[in-house]
Amino acid sequence: MANVLKDEKKQQIIALGRLGWSLRKIQEATRVRRETISAYLRDAGVEIWPPGRWKREGKAKPAIQVITGSEAAKPAIPESGGQLNFNPNPNPKNLSAKGKAKAS
Repeated sequence: MANVLKDEKKQQIIALGRLGWSLRKIQEATRVRRETISAYLRDAGVEIWPPGRWKREGKAKPAIQVITGSEAAKPAIPESGGQLNFNPNPNPKNLSAKGKAKAS
């Protein structure tokens, strides 16, 4: 008699395959060889994807909707004289030990 998996293990393999798990991931979870998993999934009618297929295949995403008119994005820097809070000479007391200049 040939080696046959228990029904519980078969159902687990088929369920994981229907969830979209890869053969390698199912193999790690169930400790059953990928070839055996592939055969059970094929018999159950579950599609087996070749390696890397999920990365290349898929429906195209719709284009981003363009906003026009008054709803357009605001500029990053205001044109009406917006001031940036930038101090090129920070207070040396606030600097860390690494940032302080060594006095000679």
